[in-house]
Amino acid sequence: MARAAARPLVRRALLVAGAALSFLLLAVLGLGLGSLLTPGESTRPEPEPPPVARPPPRPVAEPAPPPPRPPAPQPTAAPSPPPAAPAPAARPLIPGVSLSVPARLKARRDILRDISALKEDLARCPADRVTRPPGSRAALVLETVAEAGALRVVSGRLDADGAVNDRFVSCARSVLEGKRLVVTGTTVGQRFRLFIPLGPEGNSLSLPSASLADAEPN
Repeated sequence: MARAAARPLVRRALLVAGAALSFLLLAVLGLGLGSLLTPGESTRPEPEPPPVARPPPRPVAEPAPPPPRPPAPQPTAAPSPPPAAPAPAARPLIPGVSLSVPARLKARRDILRDISALKEDLARCPADRVTRPPGSRAALVLETVAEAGALRVVSGRLDADGAVNDRFVSCARSVLEGKRLVVTGTTVGQRFRLFIPLGPEGNSLSLPSASLADAEPN
């Protein structure tokens, strides 16, 4: 009977002791949590782990620099034009003569006499007027060679620095070339040049102004 009565007491004592221990534990936990969560104190961050040393990256070989560009070609100056050839000296219409003055005058008179006899043929040539600039010159030049008692007209050409009636000049040449002009006092084979100026309008022969000279050597 006594043991049965003591068992409830022991149980109560254990319950009280367990409740007290539980309360004590809760108090201790509350104080710990209160100290951690006290206002005005900041929570300390956890220390970061030390950085892990990484191996340095492998050096990457730099690409080779591009080859230097070839230098730009220097602009070449255009070659200077060759100097202009000097203008040939104006050739006088009347070269120097070797005939004596009386012989030259006689030969000229004989030649003009025979050319005047061809005036009807020359009159058939075109007579269109051409305006020539003042001071310009123009002449029909006849190359002749002496034969027995005559001068034969070998060829003719125009020597002019102004406009003339080309059709008249061509016609006059065709009339005179090949003609034998009776002349005495010359040596066979001797060559002469007859200059017959053209009229102011380039469509006629000015026989009074004609002159005779020795032909220039080739």
